[in-house]
Amino acid sequence: MENAGTADPFQVLGISPDADEEQVRARYLDLVKQYPPDRNPEEFRKIRSAFEAVRDPLLIAARLLEPPGDEAPPWSAAIEAQKRLPPPLSPAFLLSLGNRDENHRHTDEKKENVHE
Repeated sequence: MENAGTADPFQVLGISPDADEEQVRARYLDLVKQYPPDRNPEEFRKIRSAFEAVRDPLLIAARLLEPPGDEAPPWSAAIEAQKRLPPPLSPAFLLSLGNRDENHRHTDEKKENVHE
């Protein structure tokens, strides 16, 4: 195994980056049985360090924020994708906007003044 400080902790543990907490714990326990601290202290330190790194809240947050794959898409591609797929607007929302025409607004104000 590689040094856990420089290697990807997921590679050290032999799990995928999208492994859940149960899978991480199960793999860690398997590796501890395979490399017990009293027989193989150096390997145990690497495994323990990788296990702690995988459970680090900052690493978990970074994994959740990073897009899948090696690199983020360029902004222009993301903007173009949004232009092609605008967010759906419900009919109720669209009807709630009403007529926002400037002339129509003046007509409504005149009607309000007449009723007062």
